[in-house]
Amino acid sequence: MDEIKKKHAEFTQLFGLDDRALKLESELKKELDRNWCPLPVTGFSYAQEYAIDSSSASRSLSNGIEFFITRALMLGTGNFSEPMLRFEMIKGSTDYSATAEFERIQRDLMEIQIIIENIDKIKDDSIVLIDGNLYGRYTHLQNEINIDNWRDLPLELIKAMQDLYQICRKRNIMLVGVSKFSKTRVLTAALKRNLGYGVTAPEYLDVEMLYRWKLGETGYTRPLMLGTYAVKNAASITKPTKYRKTNFGSIQDPERQKWATDIIREFPNAPAIVMFHMIPKAHAQPMRIDIPASCLGKSSKIMEVTPFNFIKPELVEPVVSQLVSDFGGWDVYNALLYVVDREVRLGGKAVDTIYKSVLGKELGIPLDYDRSSRRFTF
Repeated sequence: MDEIKKKHAEFTQLFGLDDRALKLESELKKELDRNWCPLPVTGFSYAQEYAIDSSSASRSLSNGIEFFITRALMLGTGNFSEPMLRFEMIKGSTDYSATAEFERIQRDLMEIQIIIENIDKIKDDSIVLIDGNLYGRYTHLQNEINIDNWRDLPLELIKAMQDLYQICRKRNIMLVGVSKFSKTRVLTAALKRNLGYGVTAPEYLDVEMLYRWKLGETGYTRPLMLGTYAVKNAASITKPTKYRKTNFGSIQDPERQKWATDIIREFPNAPAIVMFHMIPKAHAQPMRIDIPASCLGKSSKIMEVTPFNFIKPELVEPVVSQLVSDFGGWDVYNALLYVVDREVRLGGKAVDTIYKSVLGKELGIPLDYDRSSRRFTF
């Protein structure tokens, strides 16, 4: 008995767990088991399937200007293939977090725009897969970015997503975000709330919980409908003019101000996002799946769900079935998304030969990289 107590003390000291934490972990494991769903019968629920991904690269020029190359690709059933390419240049900035945010938002925006621009080529009742989550794209964009002439870029993405959600609802298109890895904590928070612990941020990620207790199993977590969970200052969004002045105060043109205010006013009317994690094969990486509630026949809006609610697993079974059928192994987490990822990926050679030459010809001047770019590029 003394040896057992000693081992227990060593374990708790190693992982920083006291008896209270161990009790919570035991309760969480049981709660996860209660909210774990078996995989449905494998099969393709949607005859037409499309997948979108993007990639980008940036270079610093010798005059301090940074140029960005972003490309998106949409592949689908019947050899469907639609590319999109965009060059952008910004004045040199020392705010590296802002330029990184600019590059990320550009990729996210093009992934939405390529669907909208090709929507007439997509058949009704199809499934459209986007690499990455949908909820964060919409809820993490409530402030302007620190780059002149691009400060309201987050609103461009919000507006594009609002438009896409409406199109998918009208056309009965199943829009699905697939993340091969996610650092969300919302499932753990929801399980803790069920146990009476409130919704404060858990100490570890959902994926850690799944690895510890579900890695050797297959299945998916009971879907969570996400509303205000990650929306900062949610109440203030209901006052769009004031919100614009506070968060997008650099917009001075009256027409642009009206455009921005209208987008913010519509923010609460976007659908809530249904999220769950799934393990399609034992020992595979858990995936996070996002689906607009409107695609599942639910009318719940993002600001109506506070902060999240569990829903019936049966609502997502057709999507789960499709994704399990698409699974091709550890690296090929989704067959079509895997192909589009490999085809859209920007290599350094293409950037520094083909695209550099094309951009130089368009501008009518030779492009010279700064010294640090030359050191690491050539």
